[in-house]
Amino acid sequence: MKNTETKERRAMERQWQAEDDARIMAQYQEIVGNKARLARATKEATKQAKELERRAQSLKSIATKRGK
Repeated sequence: MKNTETKERRAMERQWQAEDDARIMAQYQEIVGNKARLARATKEATKQAKELERRAQSLKSIATKRGK
């Protein structure tokens, strides 16, 4: 009985993931098809990447100091 529930749950999770992926793909197409929106998204992605790099450097610095 438990095995059947697990299979059903996995099937439901795969279905949810497929539906979510389809929504994401549709959003992607909307963004790529709109030059202004794509430019804003690209600019924001660059900004977020720089912030993540800054945070990573900060964490590396802390880890190096603590590791000694």
